Amino acid sequence: MALSLTQFDLNLLVVLDALLTEKSVTRAAERLFVTQPAVSGSLARLRDIFEDPLLVRVGREMELTVRARALAGPVREALLMVKAALGSEERFDPSETKCEFRIAMTDYCSMTILPRIVRELAVRAPGIELAVEGLVNKSFDRLETGEIDFLLTVVERTLLMHSRHPDMLRGADAFEDCYTCVVAADHPFDGMLTPEDFRAYPNATVSFGEHTFTTDRAAYEHGGLDQSPALIASSFSSLLFQLQGTRLIGTVPYRLAEIFAPMLGLRLLEPPIRLPSLTERLNWHVRNDADPGHSWMRNLILDVGRSMGPRKGAPD
Repeated sequence: MALSLTQFDLNLLVVLDALLTEKSVTRAAERLFVTQPAVSGSLARLRDIFEDPLLVRVGREMELTVRARALAGPVREALLMVKAALGSEERFDPSETKCEFRIAMTDYCSMTILPRIVRELAVRAPGIELAVEGLVNKSFDRLETGEIDFLLTVVERTLLMHSRHPDMLRGADAFEDCYTCVVAADHPFDGMLTPEDFRAYPNATVSFGEHTFTTDRAAYEHGGLDQSPALIASSFSSLLFQLQGTRLIGTVPYRLAEIFAPMLGLRLLEPPIRLPSLTERLNWHVRNDADPGHSWMRNLILDVGRSMGPRKGAPD
């Protein structure tokens, strides 16, 4: 049955979105800061309108019906588009605006490009707050649902995660880097690192979660240098802190190694095989393309990335 907008209270979309997200009248009421009876009344109206229960009890939990699952994405997208349209301004003055942008990135980005972004904001837009969260498997989902504004991740997206609707995403390369091997200053190896040398010592690598791989690890496997790692760290920076006093060989982005090597007593070595360059890409949703504030913020991030210069070379 086709619904007529003249007969539909658009305020119900907000309630419907909360119900589809929370799968609970109680939690939806808390999310909307209204009473449970009010949400229950709205749910009853929605059930009549869609001629579907939308939420059904399965054991102790409430689950979405097939119709409700089909509505979840379009309803959220419609609300986000309305919010973007109502919140956009023809003129955006960063020196006077007070707002918040949310961005997900790896620890590597938070220690290389993020400090430069923060310094730029402090001078050019002191009223803008930047909420930073770690990159996880669900980050692309959070970008698509509008829970974050930007996502900074490697270009080789398939090695980390995927988007359900890639055609709805926009992106631009932010900056480049390369990989370098790192060992403790007193590591017994000293010289040009060959594949045989690499295999002779325990390996340290990074994993960002289930089914996620770093581009260097994928290249090692492709080059026949895959081996069971002695250490799997949760981040590149964490890996660097584990090397001192060990025989481990780690592989991390050069810019990060350059920062930590002097303070941690580490040596940088050229990798045993040619590893791909590391390109970090800024991603955003198409719904924000024309928003002046969003456009200003993404251009600032990209300008900062360009100011970092070309990717650095591995040690000679």
